[in-house]
Amino acid sequence: MLRFAGDLRRLRRQAGQPSYRELGRRARYSAAALSEAVAGRRLPSLAVTVAFVAACEGDVEAWRERWRELAASDATPNGQASSPYVGLAAYQVQDADRFFGREALTETLARLVDERPFVGVFGASGAGKSSLLRAGLAAESKRTVVVLTPGSDPVTEVATVVAGLVDEPLAHVRERLAADPHALRGLLSEACDDLLLIVDQFEEVFTLCADDDRLWLVRALTAAASPRGRVVLGVRADFYGHCSRHPELVAALYRAQLMVGPMSPDELRRAVTEPAARAGASVESALLARLMSDVTGQPSALPLVSHVLAETWRRRRGMVLTLAGYQDVGGVEHALARTAEHTFQQLTGGERDAARLMFLRLVTPGDGTEDTKRRLRRDELGASHGPLERFAAARLVSVDDHGAELAHEALLRAWPRLTAWIAEDRDLLRAHRLVTEAATAWQAHDRDPDLLWRGERLTAIDRLLDRLNPVERDFLDAGLTAQRLRETRRRRRRRRLRVLIAALSVLVVLLTGAVGLAVTAKSEADHRRNEAISLRAADTARALLLTKPRDAAALALAAYRISPTAETRAALILAHAAAGAATLGEGYQDTPLRVAVTPRTVRSGKYSGYQLWRRDGTAWRPAGVLPGGAFLYSSSADGRRLLTWHAPTRFHLWDVSDPDHPREIAVPDDLSIVNDLTRDGGLLVATGADRTTVVWRVADGSVRRLPARDVEGAALVPDGSGIVLTRRDGGQYAVELWSLDGARIATLMRTLDVVYPYAGPAGTVAVVGTKSGKLTVLRFTDPRSPRTMVRAEGMGSPTWVVFDPQGRTAAALDDDSIRMWDLSSGAVVLSLHFDGLPLTRPRLLSATGELLVLNSGNGALWQVDPDLSRVIHDTCAGRVELDWNRYLPDTPRVPLCG
Repeated sequence: MLRFAGDLRRLRRQAGQPSYRELGRRARYSAAALSEAVAGRRLPSLAVTVAFVAACEGDVEAWRERWRELAASDATPNGQASSPYVGLAAYQVQDADRFFGREALTETLARLVDERPFVGVFGASGAGKSSLLRAGLAAESKRTVVVLTPGSDPVTEVATVVAGLVDEPLAHVRERLAADPHALRGLLSEACDDLLLIVDQFEEVFTLCADDDRLWLVRALTAAASPRGRVVLGVRADFYGHCSRHPELVAALYRAQLMVGPMSPDELRRAVTEPAARAGASVESALLARLMSDVTGQPSALPLVSHVLAETWRRRRGMVLTLAGYQDVGGVEHALARTAEHTFQQLTGGERDAARLMFLRLVTPGDGTEDTKRRLRRDELGASHGPLERFAAARLVSVDDHGAELAHEALLRAWPRLTAWIAEDRDLLRAHRLVTEAATAWQAHDRDPDLLWRGERLTAIDRLLDRLNPVERDFLDAGLTAQRLRETRRRRRRRRLRVLIAALSVLVVLLTGAVGLAVTAKSEADHRRNEAISLRAADTARALLLTKPRDAAALALAAYRISPTAETRAALILAHAAAGAATLGEGYQDTPLRVAVTPRTVRSGKYSGYQLWRRDGTAWRPAGVLPGGAFLYSSSADGRRLLTWHAPTRFHLWDVSDPDHPREIAVPDDLSIVNDLTRDGGLLVATGADRTTVVWRVADGSVRRLPARDVEGAALVPDGSGIVLTRRDGGQYAVELWSLDGARIATLMRTLDVVYPYAGPAGTVAVVGTKSGKLTVLRFTDPRSPRTMVRAEGMGSPTWVVFDPQGRTAAALDDDSIRMWDLSSGAVVLSLHFDGLPLTRPRLLSATGELLVLNSGNGALWQVDPDLSRVIHDTCAGRVELDWNRYLPDTPRVPLCG
């Protein structure tokens, strides 16, 4: 059949390649029917064949005999009747006599076309849009009908159709259209008085076309729509959003849209039974019930239904399509895949590789949309056409004069092998499409060297060497040759420049040697001088921190501008914290959370317990009072519980969820020295003089003594899931993770030094050696293999270690320094020496990474920010005044801000 169609096309070329419109006038058949006759999808009727041959002045009797031989060989094994179903291909105009189920929708569309000059038909892939437009609308219309698809070059596609209508040379028509998209309206009005232009598969303008061609077609079609020239678009539904990006389409499609959904059960029944009835056959009731059950409500099943029915027709019993035949081909789900796989398995090894490359060329991978089919020009296949002919004979690929394409996009989803090929090569497919388009443009412009790729884009083609066709290989070779020539010229220029530079360099070296020595010496002297001035200014700024913090911030900023050293950076961060210090009442007693605590004095000036404060927007207002005689020992991380200590060993736990009415919770006598409490204050852990550990569960008052001995320190995991103990174990000290019910889970580390633990969130724990001053931060997500996140030395005593609530950052504060680490990388985020300032009780904020510390000397709250750029921005946001002559005499001024 393919050879028969190919010979018909050859006969037309021998007759001078007349347009199909001209052939239609000679043969008295429509141009669409004659074009379909040479497509190779099915055997045309004898009358159409004879009319086509006569119009091309061929041997009618020889072709009549050849048609009869082909018709006899194409008969099915169990009868001479040809299939009434078209398979994967869309129903064409000449198939109108077997197109059923869409009569009501066709009538609705026809009325809409009569009312509106521009109409859009939308539906899912496989919903039957093409069949509706061709076998429905086009076949029923009384207008002159033209059907086209945009392809990758819509200007040429439209010009080809219009040239046949107006009997003008194609090149002349294309030139007119390319120059002005509005020319299409005039050309169509010249062709006839009442024209219907159907543009099927309009989504190709978004998958195959360049941006300029897409814009041209949109403008041309919207301008061409008129009472004398109706335009109908068939668009896949998942490209509806793409259409809305063009204002011309939005305006033209207003109240002029038809959505094609799945067939109703009655429509589907007619689509299945009526074509068989017209062929003198019937459909078994069991088959009809099974088929409707399999596909009812599925918007994309129609091509699969048509294909499975065509296969079932070949296995019919007499003139009855049976359920057994339907099941034999695999049903709707597997029939298409079985046909494709069977055809593929008939190929040889080399042909299979060629088939894989062919199918990948027939696909355009989706970008936020489903994959779509792509028209393939025959010259893209190279020398091997064998696989194309095999799959075309199986009706899986459609072939015509210009090239080939998948019979339907349903094949992209139904054939697992093709789906796997696309998924495996999706990125390469996109790259290959770009290469194909570039090579095609290069070929179309007479191999213009300006269109060749170069650099990295050219290198990227190397990944595609095994799938390039001859034009693409020529494109690659030409690009590589041009690149080699450019490199050769570049090397020659470099050699000439090197010789010239060498000659000049001798002179320049002699002239600049002395100058360079002088400049270097002066630069080094200036650098050392600036360092000395900035260090002196930083020391002065530190001395002003507690008395004149704003002057300290301005002076520290000047020192940093003069020489940005680690010392001036530290001075600037500390001065910024001091300048922004806040106080409350008699001074903060702890870094505040949801509740603030300050000392309370009576009129006599004597200490009388603690004043609680609650937040009121961004301010604080007084709340309840804690009685005197105790020391604020600790607080839970959520700020809802406070722990106070009354000498010598008595602890008091306070519930301050309602700060206005604090409530005391009785603490068991077994808790001699409390070490830690959980984030919500629901668990407390304490060690006694006997070196054992006690856990108190506040909710039920239960107290459990763990079996661990020789305990030095204890810390609760913040969520209460476990407890970290450090204890003496022989001649070493072990850091161990225990469960709350007294079972040892794992030993996290061992050391010769006495260490104390600080447990953090996300499975982190820090231990500090009292003698060595070494700090180690571990992460024990898997307790059997803990990872070391941070190691640091030189920690003073005592040392506070805190974590942010997410466990991403850790900070340590000792008697003269603050250090901060990023736990994901172990990198030091901040390192400050504050030389004996009374800073204590650190707390990390999660939102900004800032550290709250308490100046115990005056109860002021400092906010230490490790982000230097933010510190400078905040400092410069206020008024920065500096007595330059006083603090930096004989030093050139430098701009502090801006």
